Amino acid sequence: MPIDVELQGMHSYSFIMIVIVAAFVAVSIVAALILIIKRSQKRKKTVSPKKEITVADREHIKAKYQRLLNELEAKCQHHKLSNRKAYQELSKITRHFVHEATGIKVHNYTLEEIKETNISGLYSVISECYAPEFAVDKKGDIYSSIMKARNVIEEWKE
Repeated sequence: MPIDVELQGMHSYSFIMIVIVAAFVAVSIVAALILIIKRSQKRKKTVSPKKEITVADREHIKAKYQRLLNELEAKCQHHKLSNRKAYQELSKITRHFVHEATGIKVHNYTLEEIKETNISGLYSVISECYAPEFAVDKKGDIYSSIMKARNVIEEWKE
């Protein structure tokens, strides 16, 4: 029983199919470029405070977070927190202060996004927290970092 196979010529495929595949590839490339452009524009946005704060509210917020920093420092002095937990708490306090004071949700921001906010001293404090906060054996000077966080709170004027 002989079996014959005939090969089709290279140009015998439907031209419509080639056009459809080319259109699909072109649309995919355009969609990818649009996504890349939108993401880069989103990152480059300057962040400005989203809410107005009265002088009385400003002083209340500052006092609240200074008190939280004092409590954290006391826990550290009495060895109630590990270095890692202390840095995690410091990062949380600092981020929540900025959110309450400005409305900017920096507790959801990456370190690079925090840098782009240009909030005085914030990047310095949070970057100091990163290594001790995420690495078990990394040491840091928590008292120096707490002092920097206090400065962020004290320097806040807007």
